[in-house]
Amino acid sequence: MATWWDRWRRALSRSTPLTLEQVLGLDEPSSYANATGNLTADGALRLSAVWACVRLLADTISTLPIDVFRRGEQVATPALLVSPAAGLTRDEWLYQLMVSLLLRGNAFGFVTARAGAAMRPAQVELVNPDTVSVRISPEGRIEYRRLGVELDPDDVWHVRAYLFPGSPVGLSPVDYARQAIGLGLATQRFGVQFFEDGAHPSGLLTTEQDMSKTTADEAKDRFMAAHKGKREPAVLGRGVKYAPISLSPEESQFLETQKFTVPQVARVFGVPAEMIGGESGASLTYINSENRALEFLRYSVSPWLVRLERSLERLLPRGTTIKFNPNAMLRATTNERFAAYQIALGAGFMTIDEVRALEDLPALGIAAPRPLESIA
Repeated sequence: MATWWDRWRRALSRSTPLTLEQVLGLDEPSSYANATGNLTADGALRLSAVWACVRLLADTISTLPIDVFRRGEQVATPALLVSPAAGLTRDEWLYQLMVSLLLRGNAFGFVTARAGAAMRPAQVELVNPDTVSVRISPEGRIEYRRLGVELDPDDVWHVRAYLFPGSPVGLSPVDYARQAIGLGLATQRFGVQFFEDGAHPSGLLTTEQDMSKTTADEAKDRFMAAHKGKREPAVLGRGVKYAPISLSPEESQFLETQKFTVPQVARVFGVPAEMIGGESGASLTYINSENRALEFLRYSVSPWLVRLERSLERLLPRGTTIKFNPNAMLRATTNERFAAYQIALGAGFMTIDEVRALEDLPALGIAAPRPLESIA
């Protein structure tokens, strides 16, 4: 079997460029692909665990404030970060961006408007990553095509996640987790058929008397006509007995399979399982429950923030940096906030107006207090 490196060298020597899937060998038929089928991003979102992970990360990141700095000083938010695309607010645009990255490992935006003397991007329209293909030319150039039409690389904004060494695109979590996601979707389909389509009869009518098929059908029809849709006691005669049949979901391992899928999907997206309704496998004490927001920020959200900050800075003028402000996620209790403000005011590195701004209060124009040591 050809290795990835062999396919890569053949790709560079071909006159016709190869897609990344051909280079990595993902286009080769296998039992792995046959077992799960062509799992699309839309299909993956139909699994509640995938939906919950994507919603949690996309909602959290898209609603964070953004601070913009120019050569170390905070400046006003540029128009690109206020209304990045026509008809979309920043939080809606960032949500779309995160959905693309979380499901496909890539996000593609097309610069549709430019402004300023340097003609920097003023609007960037995001598109479905499934409609964009990336090719490597024999000269080693990266080519972008959308629905078969080649695009100008200068007008393409490409954000990548889960990078493979030497690859021009990010790896798709849906493709690499298709077995776990496919198992969850298959379990959902089985549950629908099991409970709605009548995978087992609801009860049995039995008698010790001999009955022909015609007589049995008549007895069943009469019982159904007399009791269907009614919650009245059943009155039976001639030795006929009715016994309901119940097959618990636990016995069919239906619920256990569903529970097994949730932590698997959570691991793929780097989300604590208990935050999407799963079981973490460890007891959640009062202390670590308080610190869960901090751990979620540190291990799940922060890597995405760094990746987005560097990618968004490519759209802004040189020397401009941005910083997501996650303080809203870590908002403390009133006593904790006021105690921290008292320390900051006493040390002299915050003013009363800065404290009031954090509490959404109007400024008073009071000068900063002197540090404690200078007063002494």
